[in-house]
Amino acid sequence: MDRYTHFEDLSNEIFFEIFDYLHALEIFSGFTSLNKRISSILQSIPLRIVVLSNHSRSEVDFISSHLTFHAHQVISIEIYNKIRDCTSVIDLLFHRHNFTNLESFVMVANSSPTKLENVIKLIKTMNKLVSFSIYQPNEYNISTIDKSDLARIMLMHKSSVHSIELNYRYDYMDISN
Repeated sequence: MDRYTHFEDLSNEIFFEIFDYLHALEIFSGFTSLNKRISSILQSIPLRIVVLSNHSRSEVDFISSHLTFHAHQVISIEIYNKIRDCTSVIDLLFHRHNFTNLESFVMVANSSPTKLENVIKLIKTMNKLVSFSIYQPNEYNISTIDKSDLARIMLMHKSSVHSIELNYRYDYMDISN
């Protein structure tokens, strides 16, 4: 008789609870390919992507490689546009994947200038988006055209968006153009 409880002996519900506290990078790096049961659970959990400015290109590539089969599970993305090695996360993720079930998108535009062309195209296709936020630190600049396009698209978006936060320096007189 085995007196020890093994990790694999935990119920599915406990795994779901554990995964609720973890982001996609942590889940994929810690749990991928452990066994068929956990791989099956990973196919059915909602995923939250968090990419901070101190992440590396290899970490983003690692997430992206796993998203090939899991992009439809992503419900939340929180990213800094530029990571430690000056790579654009928007270009890496949104050129490769279609996040059909995305509900929340938060981006810190921490590059100068941040091009939002891909984000603007992406917003037009998001039907389940509920919350959208872009933050621009004072030392960086988003192009005036992108600001205007982004504001116009968000205000005219016909999806389920309940919360829009565009936090950047902006000349609101240009929005009527």
